Amino acid sequence: MYKESLVLIWATHRISPLFLSEFAYELYGKVHYVNPKTPNNFGEEFIVLSGDKEDYRVRCEVSVNSKSYTDFFEISVRPYWAPRAASRFLELVREKYYDGVAINRVLPNYMTQFGIAKDYEVRSKEQEIKILDDFPNYIRFDPGVMSFAGSGPDSRSTEVFAIMPGISEDELVKFGQNIWEVPFAKIMGDLENSALTKIYAGYGSSPDSTLIYEKDGYTKYLPKKFPKLDYIDRCYVVEEAGMDALSEGEF
Repeated sequence: MYKESLVLIWATHRISPLFLSEFAYELYGKVHYVNPKTPNNFGEEFIVLSGDKEDYRVRCEVSVNSKSYTDFFEISVRPYWAPRAASRFLELVREKYYDGVAINRVLPNYMTQFGIAKDYEVRSKEQEIKILDDFPNYIRFDPGVMSFAGSGPDSRSTEVFAIMPGISEDELVKFGQNIWEVPFAKIMGDLENSALTKIYAGYGSSPDSTLIYEKDGYTKYLPKKFPKLDYIDRCYVVEEAGMDALSEGEF
């Protein structure tokens, strides 16, 4: 089992003389003072006190140009932005959940979305696991920024989306208005020439996620209705991959 190199604390913050609203901790000989924010509806807070890494690099190898060849993009996962989302995404990557996943929603100059597992039992199980919303981090949604998708408060499960290059400012400012849309990662490098822009986009939003979740979603629905879709081959945490996991040309 992997654990992020972070010190995490769950705290209940109440407005009462019996509970202190501030505390301090010492790290490397320096005292840090923390003034917790107002908790969520469950009376909980998620505070990152310290850590020895600012991000975790995840590589996703994907088919592009309608399965013409394989390329990859790398994601900088940042626990300090959104601890719950980052932890959930890394957990799914380490469990190989995204391996074989269809990139089922591709809208050029807007967004790309994926996250419905290839295996029926796996996607049915993980769909039921919801994580609580992160606190707003006020990170701007720019091209390459990633967030979990959701359908309401505390609804995030497995599906994530990335903002595409070329998005208009009018569309960009709409992201983050829902409380479950909180950036937790960013795709690295030159987005304009990345694998993200080479993924087949001819179907737009046509693939119905409800039908993909059905038992024959990957065996009949997608192959028959959307044969040109591109797929994720595998995703992995680069720092944790063995030499045999790296692509040819990495050495």
